Amino acid sequence: MRIKAALSLVVITLTCISPGHLLAAETNTQDLAELSAISNPNDPCFGGCAPYGVPWHFEAIGAPEAWEITNGSSDVTIAVVDTGIDDQHPDLVGRITRIPGCGLGQTNQYSTSHGTFIAGLIGASANNSLSTVGLDWNAQILDVRVMNGSNGRTSDIAAGIKCAAVHGADIITLSFVQQGSQLSPVLQQAISEAQDAGVLVIAAAGNDGYERQRFPAAAEGVLSVGAVAQSLDIASFSTRGSWIDLMAPGEGLLSLGAGQSNGVRLGQGSSFAAPVVAAGASLVKARFPYFDATQISNQLVRTAKTHISQVSSSQYRILDVEQALKQPYRSHWQVTETGQVIALGESEHFGDLTTRPLIRNVTAIAANLTGLGYWLAQTNGAVTAFGEARDLGDLSTMTLNKPIVDMATTPSGNGYWLVASDGGIFSFGDAQFHGSTGAMTLNKPIVDMASTPSGNGYWLVA
Repeated sequence: MRIKAALSLVVITLTCISPGHLLAAETNTQDLAELSAISNPNDPCFGGCAPYGVPWHFEAIGAPEAWEITNGSSDVTIAVVDTGIDDQHPDLVGRITRIPGCGLGQTNQYSTSHGTFIAGLIGASANNSLSTVGLDWNAQILDVRVMNGSNGRTSDIAAGIKCAAVHGADIITLSFVQQGSQLSPVLQQAISEAQDAGVLVIAAAGNDGYERQRFPAAAEGVLSVGAVAQSLDIASFSTRGSWIDLMAPGEGLLSLGAGQSNGVRLGQGSSFAAPVVAAGASLVKARFPYFDATQISNQLVRTAKTHISQVSSSQYRILDVEQALKQPYRSHWQVTETGQVIALGESEHFGDLTTRPLIRNVTAIAANLTGLGYWLAQTNGAVTAFGEARDLGDLSTMTLNKPIVDMATTPSGNGYWLVASDGGIFSFGDAQFHGSTGAMTLNKPIVDMASTPSGNGYWLVA
């Protein structure tokens, strides 16, 4: 019985820097800048309010461009399993929900500033001319208080995670770390049950500045998040390492204060990078409502910006909400020999050759890396780029021995190969020549080609 009691004691540390780094201030509506983009909200601190400048994290993750696509959906629920949320803050009125028996309930005895700051980053109300704005303007925020201030019991946290999953949370964000090198079995079970229910669990990586794995962020299937500074280098306090899935703004962030200030505060910590990613995830869910948790996580990671630190030369991925909403998860097009492109699934139509008369020789289509552009190849070697695909050259000025029958792109999307029916290979951009059958006598003509995953080879099919 003593062992069980020990496991339920809290070994949890909130992953903001310290309450001393949360600076309170009232909003100043006179500092509202005139914003031309229709997606920009009228909340005064979005444009900068005294004594603070313009919040930097919105531009860093492509928020204004993302808002042109979606502001979020009320059908998506993000559970904040934390210290509780001040639902009386004017910028959170109507945004917070609670489930009786889910967590420890409301409190007047303990500070809710940590959870309120998180809720503001996720969903402070937009276009109400108050304080600041969250990344997702419509998602439901489920308040699951599991801590008394900065202290909590693993049993309470585990129960809160399970309860959030049972009551329909799509995303759970966790901004604490457990002491020790292994995840508590109690928390592991709760996270596994949430994942089995289809919930995406996101967790802060910690603030020790080292590369060691911290839990629950390092748990299987959890989307782990570290913090970057405005320079986009890893914040000096942030836990780091190749085990972390994604980095997001976590230093000098502006969000909501709790209690008497009812204004805005500055805060920093991976505690606050994690909910930025959670709100990004909810926008992805709104954009692609049929995505499951794994697809949302994969979309965020694969569309993130690759950044190389100027300090350590380490490479990591930074959240890019704009690209997460723009890039199709599954892209597929069909093309006719007259150059008509048919977009299927999530693919977009970026143009085709149907307006050009007498074209009867289109033979291949290939997408660029992002799925936001493609190339059409003709049998005479002409290549036409559409959307974000770059013009990398073609064979239209050459006399070919045999017609072009297919094309393939390099893994980077910055090059392609053309193959002729005799197996002749022509390389463009960063595509490298690895051999051909152009000088061989074939029993049958080449009809298809495919690149290896590394781009260091290709297959020809007769």
